[in-house]
Parts: sequence; structure tokens; C-alpha cells
Amino acid sequence: MANKPPSQPLIQVPALFSIVEPGVYRSASPTPSQVPFLAGLNLKTIISLTPEHPIKPLLQFVRTAGISFVHLGLTHWRRPGTDWRPVRYEIIKTALEAYILDTRAHPVLLIDPLGVHQTGCLVGALRMMQGWNFASALMEYRAHAGSKHRYVDEHYIELFDSDLINLPAPQYRPSWWLACDEAEPQKVEMLTSSNGGAGLLADANGPTQAVV
Repeated sequence: MANKPPSQPLIQVPALFSIVEPGVYRSASPTPSQVPFLAGLNLKTIISLTPEHPIKPLLQFVRTAGISFVHLGLTHWRRPGTDWRPVRYEIIKTALEAYILDTRAHPVLLIDPLGVHQTGCLVGALRMMQGWNFASALMEYRAHAGSKHRYVDEHYIELFDSDLINLPAPQYRPSWWLACDEAEPQKVEMLTSSNGGAGLLADANGPTQAVV
């Protein structure tokens, strides 16, 4: 009886991984067994939205692959005060202007420990900029957050002022953003319902500015 070749280990997907838009991904911070999955994304940038230090396998991966690890959560960290906002304004503004809406940083992955709160607020802010109505943005947020949803996150998304965000030069804006720019107001709802932000959503229970 011939010996069977050793089986290849299964690649595990980070919890709550999904496609936000072409070239923009989100997930919970990957565990060591989930880091190999990232190789298939051909990432140029990973943005960490909280001050927690990344695990060593992730740092080794980004260094080997030549990926920029941008630790916005640490760069803009401040001691908790009276500000009600769940994510500092500087983090959202920088992430949108310099990375999500600028193709020079794509493909980009957005992470936080759970893949719910900071990432959810950031993606919700993007959706409001894209002209989604709040109900659609809320549905996407809750699809990822489940029982972990926070009303303060939802309130932040609802009140987000997109006029404070400066867009990059037109030649660096992603094609999906240009489509929103050119869409007539009555077509924006069609864009939100057809996308839904639900690409490849992974189960949460499944198997500085610091640039490295």
C-alpha cells in the first residue's frame, strides 16, 4: 500500500474577514494560524486601529512581504477622557484620506482585535461618505458586530461628518469611489443594496505612525 503524501494544513481565514470594496478588506486581528491567509491578498498596507501590539508572526509576515504596517491606533492614542466617540477622529480621517480612498495604498486590510468596533466605525464612516443611508450602513455594521454591537458605534456612524474629509487627487481615487461620485442621487441606494458590504464574511467563531 503506497504511502499517502502528507496533507497540506488548511488555511484559516481571519474572523469577520470581508471585502469592503475592491482593494479594501477588513477583519479581526489575525491569529498566528491565520496569517498565511493574508499572502493571497497581495496586500500593500495593513492598518491597525487600536494600540495593541501586533503578534510576532504578523510582523514577520509584513516584513518579509514588504507590506506597510500602519499602527494608527498607537500613533493617535490618548488617555481616555470625556470624549464620547469610540474612535478618535484623527484615526478615521487619516485612514480614509491616506489609505482607503487612495489607491497608492491598495490593497489595504483594516484590523482591530475583534474586527467589530473600530473597524465597524471606520467602514460605517466610509459608507456615509459614499451616500449610503444610515439604515443600510447600520445593517452592514450589525451584520459584522452581531451581539457585540454598541449603540455608541452606531451613533458615531450616524453623526459622521464627511465634509471634514479631504479626498486625494482624482487620479488616485479608486474606481468604486468615482462611480459613487458620478452616480445620480437616486442610484446611490441601488449601489448600496447591490454591494451590501457582505463579501466573504468569515464567522467570528471560526477556526509610531508606525510603518514596519
